[in-house]
Amino acid sequence: MSTQDFLRATFDDRFSARSLSPERTAALKRYISERIGTVDGRGEGFVDHTFQRDLSVKYHWGHNHRLDDEFTVQGRMGDRHIDIVARFMDRFGLERDLSGLTILDIGCWTGGVSLLLTALGARVIAIDEVRKYVDTVNVLAETFSLGDRLVAVPESLYDFLPKYADHFDMVIYSGVIYHVTDPLLSLRQIFSALKDGGRCFIETAGTDAPGSLCRYEGPSRFYRINDEELSRGGWNYFLPTPECLRDWCLDVGFAEADIGEVVRDERIHGVARRGAFRDFLRAGLSARNTR
Repeated sequence: MSTQDFLRATFDDRFSARSLSPERTAALKRYISERIGTVDGRGEGFVDHTFQRDLSVKYHWGHNHRLDDEFTVQGRMGDRHIDIVARFMDRFGLERDLSGLTILDIGCWTGGVSLLLTALGARVIAIDEVRKYVDTVNVLAETFSLGDRLVAVPESLYDFLPKYADHFDMVIYSGVIYHVTDPLLSLRQIFSALKDGGRCFIETAGTDAPGSLCRYEGPSRFYRINDEELSRGGWNYFLPTPECLRDWCLDVGFAEADIGEVVRDERIHGVARRGAFRDFLRAGLSARNTR
Protein backbone atom coordinates (compact mmCIF):
# COMPACT_ATOMS: atom_id res chain seq x y z
CA MET A 1 0.00 0.00 0.00
CA SER A 2 1.38 3.40 -0.94
CA THR A 3 1.82 6.05 1.70
CA GLN A 4 -0.98 8.10 0.12
CA ASP A 5 -3.34 5.13 0.21
CA PHE A 6 -2.41 4.38 3.82
CA LEU A 7 -3.05 7.97 4.88
CA ARG A 8 -6.29 8.27 2.91
CA ALA A 9 -7.61 5.06 4.45
CA THR A 10 -6.54 6.22 7.92
CA PHE A 11 -8.31 9.56 7.47
CA ASP A 12 -11.48 8.06 5.99
CA ASP A 13 -11.74 5.35 8.65
CA ARG A 14 -11.50 7.85 11.50
CA PHE A 15 -13.34 10.88 10.11
CA SER A 16 -16.34 9.53 8.20
CA ALA A 17 -19.96 9.15 9.25
CA ARG A 18 -19.20 5.53 10.16
CA SER A 19 -17.84 6.75 13.48
CA LEU A 20 -20.72 9.16 14.17
CA SER A 21 -24.31 8.89 15.27
CA PRO A 22 -26.94 9.95 12.70
CA GLU A 23 -27.61 13.06 14.79
CA ARG A 24 -23.97 14.13 14.81
CA THR A 25 -23.63 13.41 11.11
CA ALA A 26 -26.65 15.55 10.30
CA ALA A 27 -25.42 18.37 12.54
CA LEU A 28 -21.98 18.39 10.90
CA LYS A 29 -23.43 18.40 7.39
CA ARG A 30 -25.66 21.31 8.37
CA TYR A 31 -22.76 23.22 9.93
CA ILE A 32 -20.62 22.87 6.80
CA SER A 33 -23.41 23.62 4.32
CA GLU A 34 -24.51 26.76 6.15
CA ARG A 35 -21.02 28.27 6.20
CA ILE A 36 -19.45 27.60 2.81
CA GLY A 37 -19.55 30.78 0.74
CA THR A 38 -20.57 33.10 3.56
CA VAL A 39 -18.74 36.45 3.76
CA ASP A 40 -17.74 37.92 7.11
CA GLY A 41 -14.97 40.45 7.58
CA ARG A 42 -16.31 42.07 10.72
CA GLY A 43 -16.05 38.86 12.74
CA GLU A 44 -12.35 38.70 11.88
CA GLY A 45 -11.79 42.20 13.23
CA PHE A 46 -10.83 43.86 9.95
CA VAL A 47 -11.17 47.63 9.71
CA ASP A 48 -11.80 47.35 5.96
CA HIS A 49 -12.29 43.86 4.59
CA THR A 50 -11.83 45.05 0.99
CA PHE A 51 -8.07 45.10 1.60
CA GLN A 52 -8.05 41.50 2.83
CA ARG A 53 -7.65 38.21 1.01
CA ASP A 54 -10.66 36.24 -0.11
CA LEU A 55 -9.84 33.28 2.15
CA SER A 56 -9.87 35.46 5.27
CA VAL A 57 -13.21 37.08 4.51
CA LYS A 58 -15.18 34.46 2.60
CA TYR A 59 -15.57 30.97 4.07
CA HIS A 60 -13.87 28.31 1.93
CA TRP A 61 -13.45 24.65 2.88
CA GLY A 62 -9.81 23.61 2.76
CA HIS A 63 -9.51 19.81 2.38
CA ASN A 64 -11.48 17.09 0.63
CA HIS A 65 -13.66 15.35 3.22
CA ARG A 66 -16.02 12.48 2.43
CA LEU A 67 -18.50 11.90 5.24
CA ASP A 68 -20.66 9.34 3.46
CA ASP A 69 -21.92 8.37 0.01
CA GLU A 70 -24.29 11.35 -0.07
CA PHE A 71 -22.02 14.06 1.29
CA THR A 72 -18.49 14.90 0.16
CA VAL A 73 -17.21 18.43 0.65
CA GLN A 74 -14.60 19.48 -1.91
CA GLY A 75 -11.74 21.54 -0.53
CA ARG A 76 -9.80 24.22 -2.34
CA MET A 77 -6.62 22.28 -1.51
CA GLY A 78 -8.08 18.95 -2.63
CA ASP A 79 -6.11 16.02 -1.18
CA ARG A 80 -3.01 18.04 -0.40
CA HIS A 81 -3.38 17.26 3.30
CA ILE A 82 -2.73 13.64 2.26
CA ASP A 83 -0.04 14.41 -0.31
CA ILE A 84 1.98 16.75 1.91
CA VAL A 85 2.10 14.37 4.87
CA ALA A 86 2.96 11.51 2.51
CA ARG A 87 5.86 13.52 1.11
CA PHE A 88 7.12 14.20 4.63
CA MET A 89 6.98 10.47 5.34
CA ASP A 90 8.48 9.17 2.12
CA ARG A 91 11.31 11.69 1.81
CA PHE A 92 11.87 13.49 5.12
CA GLY A 93 11.49 10.90 7.87
CA LEU A 94 8.08 11.61 9.39
CA GLU A 95 6.96 8.47 11.20
CA ARG A 96 3.66 6.69 10.58
CA ASP A 97 3.12 6.25 14.32
CA LEU A 98 3.04 9.62 16.12
CA SER A 99 1.77 8.31 19.45
CA GLY A 100 2.94 10.29 22.46
CA LEU A 101 4.07 13.30 20.43
CA THR A 102 2.80 16.86 20.78
CA ILE A 103 2.65 18.60 17.40
CA LEU A 104 1.87 22.17 16.41
CA ASP A 105 0.08 22.63 13.08
CA ILE A 106 0.53 26.23 11.87
CA GLY A 107 -2.09 27.56 9.46
CA CYS A 108 -4.58 24.74 9.96
CA TRP A 109 -7.43 26.07 7.74
CA THR A 110 -10.32 23.58 8.10
CA GLY A 111 -8.09 21.02 9.77
CA GLY A 112 -7.18 18.40 7.16
CA VAL A 113 -3.59 17.96 8.33
CA SER A 114 -4.49 18.42 11.99
CA LEU A 115 -7.10 15.66 11.85
CA LEU A 116 -4.74 13.33 10.03
CA LEU A 117 -2.00 13.81 12.62
CA THR A 118 -4.41 12.89 15.43
CA ALA A 119 -5.42 9.76 13.52
CA LEU A 120 -1.72 8.82 13.51
CA GLY A 121 -1.63 9.13 17.29
CA ALA A 122 -0.42 12.68 17.96
CA ARG A 123 -1.80 15.33 20.27
CA VAL A 124 -2.19 18.42 18.10
CA ILE A 125 -2.45 22.11 18.81
CA ALA A 126 -3.59 23.91 15.65
CA ILE A 127 -3.42 27.64 15.04
CA ASP A 128 -4.76 29.94 12.36
CA GLU A 129 -5.15 33.70 12.26
CA VAL A 130 -8.62 33.31 10.68
CA ARG A 131 -11.12 32.72 13.47
CA LYS A 132 -13.83 31.12 11.31
CA TYR A 133 -11.52 28.23 10.43
CA VAL A 134 -10.38 27.72 14.01
CA ASP A 135 -14.03 27.47 15.02
CA THR A 136 -14.49 24.79 12.36
CA VAL A 137 -11.52 22.72 13.56
CA ASN A 138 -12.86 22.80 17.10
CA VAL A 139 -16.31 21.72 15.85
CA LEU A 140 -14.69 18.80 14.01
CA ALA A 141 -12.69 17.85 17.10
CA GLU A 142 -15.83 17.86 19.23
CA THR A 143 -17.91 16.03 16.61
CA PHE A 144 -15.38 13.21 16.32
CA SER A 145 -14.80 13.05 20.12
CA LEU A 146 -11.11 13.91 20.02
CA GLY A 147 -11.12 15.54 23.47
CA ASP A 148 -7.87 17.38 24.17
CA ARG A 149 -6.05 15.55 21.36
CA LEU A 150 -6.95 18.39 18.98
CA VAL A 151 -7.33 21.97 20.16
CA ALA A 152 -7.38 24.92 17.75
CA VAL A 153 -6.44 28.48 18.74
CA PRO A 154 -7.25 31.68 16.78
CA GLU A 155 -3.89 33.45 16.91
CA SER A 156 -1.12 34.67 14.69
CA LEU A 157 1.98 32.53 14.93
CA TYR A 158 3.90 35.64 16.04
CA ASP A 159 1.64 35.96 19.11
CA PHE A 160 1.28 32.25 19.85
CA LEU A 161 4.80 30.88 19.57
CA PRO A 162 6.54 33.09 22.21
CA LYS A 163 4.25 31.55 24.85
CA TYR A 164 5.81 28.12 24.31
CA ALA A 165 9.45 27.39 25.05
CA ASP A 166 10.96 23.93 24.42
CA HIS A 167 7.45 22.50 24.18
CA PHE A 168 6.71 20.76 20.87
CA ASP A 169 8.12 17.53 19.46
CA MET A 170 7.26 18.63 15.94
CA VAL A 171 5.91 21.63 14.08
CA ILE A 172 4.11 21.33 10.76
CA TYR A 173 4.71 24.56 8.85
CA SER A 174 2.90 23.84 5.62
CA GLY A 175 1.68 26.39 3.08
CA VAL A 176 2.42 29.33 5.37
CA ILE A 177 5.95 30.71 5.30
CA TYR A 178 5.52 32.43 1.93
CA HIS A 179 2.41 34.19 3.30
CA VAL A 180 4.15 35.81 6.30
CA THR A 181 5.90 39.16 6.28
CA ASP A 182 8.83 38.03 8.44
CA PRO A 183 9.84 34.46 7.55
CA LEU A 184 13.08 34.46 9.56
CA LEU A 185 11.34 35.64 12.73
CA SER A 186 8.72 32.93 12.29
CA LEU A 187 11.38 30.24 11.92
CA ARG A 188 13.28 31.46 14.98
CA GLN A 189 10.10 31.40 17.05
CA ILE A 190 9.43 27.85 15.83
CA PHE A 191 13.01 26.90 16.74
CA SER A 192 12.48 28.22 20.26
CA ALA A 193 9.12 26.45 20.69
CA LEU A 194 10.57 23.05 19.73
CA LYS A 195 12.27 20.71 22.18
CA ASP A 196 15.92 19.84 21.65
CA GLY A 197 15.89 17.32 18.82
CA GLY A 198 12.49 18.52 17.65
CA ARG A 199 11.74 18.86 13.96
CA CYS A 200 9.97 21.41 11.81
CA PHE A 201 8.46 19.98 8.63
CA ILE A 202 8.14 22.73 6.03
CA GLU A 203 6.16 22.95 2.80
CA THR A 204 5.99 26.14 0.79
CA ALA A 205 5.57 27.68 -2.60
CA GLY A 206 9.00 28.42 -3.95
CA THR A 207 10.97 29.43 -6.96
CA ASP A 208 13.25 27.21 -9.03
CA ALA A 209 16.31 29.35 -9.61
CA PRO A 210 20.00 28.95 -8.84
CA GLY A 211 21.40 30.39 -5.64
CA SER A 212 19.96 31.72 -2.41
CA LEU A 213 17.23 34.19 -3.31
CA CYS A 214 13.49 34.70 -3.10
CA ARG A 215 10.82 36.14 -5.36
CA TYR A 216 8.61 38.88 -3.97
CA GLU A 217 4.83 38.80 -4.51
CA GLY A 218 3.52 41.31 -2.01
CA PRO A 219 0.57 43.72 -1.91
CA SER A 220 1.91 45.75 -4.81
CA ARG A 221 0.70 42.82 -6.90
CA PHE A 222 -2.78 43.08 -5.38
CA TYR A 223 -5.53 42.41 -7.89
CA ARG A 224 -9.23 41.67 -7.94
CA ILE A 225 -10.88 39.19 -10.26
CA ASN A 226 -14.44 40.17 -9.40
CA ASP A 227 -16.58 40.96 -6.39
CA GLU A 228 -17.41 37.30 -5.88
CA GLU A 229 -13.75 36.32 -5.62
CA LEU A 230 -12.72 39.38 -3.54
CA SER A 231 -8.93 39.66 -3.36
CA ARG A 232 -7.13 36.71 -4.92
CA GLY A 233 -3.64 38.15 -4.92
CA GLY A 234 -1.16 40.27 -3.03
CA TRP A 235 -0.94 38.07 0.05
CA ASN A 236 2.12 36.09 -0.86
CA TYR A 237 5.36 37.68 0.21
CA PHE A 238 8.70 35.87 -0.17
CA LEU A 239 8.94 32.71 -2.27
CA PRO A 240 12.38 31.16 -1.62
CA THR A 241 14.62 28.90 -3.62
CA PRO A 242 15.55 25.65 -1.84
CA GLU A 243 18.98 27.07 -1.04
CA CYS A 244 17.42 30.21 0.43
CA LEU A 245 15.03 28.19 2.60
CA ARG A 246 17.94 26.10 3.86
CA ASP A 247 19.90 29.26 4.68
CA TRP A 248 16.94 30.70 6.57
CA CYS A 249 16.68 27.56 8.71
CA LEU A 250 20.38 27.36 9.51
CA ASP A 251 20.71 31.08 10.19
CA VAL A 252 17.97 31.06 12.85
CA GLY A 253 19.60 28.21 14.75
CA PHE A 254 18.55 24.84 13.36
CA ALA A 255 21.37 22.30 13.47
CA GLU A 256 20.34 20.60 10.23
CA ALA A 257 18.08 21.45 7.31
CA ASP A 258 17.22 18.91 4.62
CA ILE A 259 15.42 20.86 1.89
CA GLY A 260 14.23 19.13 -1.25
CA GLU A 261 14.17 20.37 -4.80
CA VAL A 262 11.27 22.32 -6.30
CA VAL A 263 8.59 19.84 -7.33
CA ARG A 264 5.31 20.15 -9.25
CA ASP A 265 3.34 23.38 -8.83
CA GLU A 266 6.51 25.14 -7.63
CA ARG A 267 6.40 23.60 -4.14
CA ILE A 268 9.31 22.89 -1.81
CA HIS A 269 9.31 20.38 1.08
CA GLY A 270 11.87 19.93 3.80
CA VAL A 271 12.66 19.33 7.45
CA ALA A 272 14.81 21.27 9.91
CA ARG A 273 16.03 19.76 13.19
CA ARG A 274 16.82 21.70 16.33
CA GLY A 275 19.88 20.55 18.25
CA ALA A 276 20.72 22.13 21.57
CA PHE A 277 19.25 25.57 22.11
CA ARG A 278 21.61 28.34 20.97
CA ASP A 279 21.52 32.04 20.25
CA PHE A 280 21.65 33.56 16.77
CA LEU A 281 22.51 36.84 15.07
CA ARG A 282 20.13 39.50 16.40
CA ALA A 283 21.10 42.51 14.29
CA GLY A 284 17.95 44.02 12.80
CA LEU A 285 15.63 41.57 14.56
CA SER A 286 12.06 42.83 14.34
CA ALA A 287 11.02 41.42 17.73
CA ARG A 288 13.88 42.10 20.11
CA ASN A 289 12.49 39.97 22.94
CA THR A 290 12.50 36.83 20.77
CA ARG A 291 14.10 33.95 22.66
